[in-house]
Amino acid sequence: MSIEDISGFEDYPRQVQSLVQSALALTHLELGYLYGSHEPAKGGMDCSGTVYHVLKFQGLKDVPRQSDEMCQWVEKKTQLHLTPTATSFDSAEFAALKPGDLLFWTNTTETKRKLPVTHVMIYLGKQKKTGKRIVFGASDGRSFEGQRRSGVSVFDFHLPKPEGTTHFHGYGAAPGLLPAQPEPVIIAASSKPVEKPVTIEKTAPQTVAKPEAKEEVRKAVAIANEPAAASERMPDPKKVIVVVPASKSEAATKTEDSLKSSKTETKPELKKTVAASTTAKPKSTSTSKSSSASSATRRKTPPAPPKSQLERSVDNAVNSVRRFFRQ
Repeated sequence: MSIEDISGFEDYPRQVQSLVQSALALTHLELGYLYGSHEPAKGGMDCSGTVYHVLKFQGLKDVPRQSDEMCQWVEKKTQLHLTPTATSFDSAEFAALKPGDLLFWTNTTETKRKLPVTHVMIYLGKQKKTGKRIVFGASDGRSFEGQRRSGVSVFDFHLPKPEGTTHFHGYGAAPGLLPAQPEPVIIAASSKPVEKPVTIEKTAPQTVAKPEAKEEVRKAVAIANEPAAASERMPDPKKVIVVVPASKSEAATKTEDSLKSSKTETKPELKKTVAASTTAKPKSTSTSKSSSASSATRRKTPPAPPKSQLERSVDNAVNSVRRFFRQ
């Protein structure tokens, strides 16, 4: 038999194609069944020896030599599919069967093994012209297309009769033949809906000014925009009307009170001058002495800084009062 006789061979994985080709190549060597042999050079091999030779030829490592050990190897390394109740290939227990899998039988011969697997073969697939399942291995008594064969060959895949002592145990992929498949990632379903994150934009706090505060701000802005400072806004001395009373001393007292109320902070020199003007008119000698003493004091002290507009206005008012009493 050749690969052209196998249905769907072109769709097999590359590693499985190589395994099937090397197996079919051994069938052309006319090797007999030789118990305990796994070397074609001896002219024959047994069932486990034939499978061992083919797997080692594919580069697989740690391949066991006995059929029961191979079954345990598959169970530990890949997955062993058991078929305890299957009576035909239509059973769900054969749903995972694929070309290249190892097949295991129990009790084909008398054995004292703990696991009574005594026979192993390789599943090749289906024959193209008949659609029947075929296997590869070594046997002494199995048949192909109704003809009994002995040795290393291709055989029909039949299930043992349920009433017999021999049973088909199971099947599985040879460890290391195919690349390891990544394990599926299982995502647990959640009953809670996924909520979108809420983005909160932080803004600077805004303060709402009261109507009274707004009015004060408006007045402050209006005062700041005026050409002169608020402290310099005084009544025009030219527009001040001075009412002269009957007696000069009473007029002087009222004038002094009005000056104190119009300006709360004046220089000491200015207060002294106003106080002197409210007293009785001094004699000429005392006036001359006072003027000479004050002139001497002025020569010793440094010059005073220039007066502001407010001070000049006050000085003009004081001088007007002085002229009034000197008349």
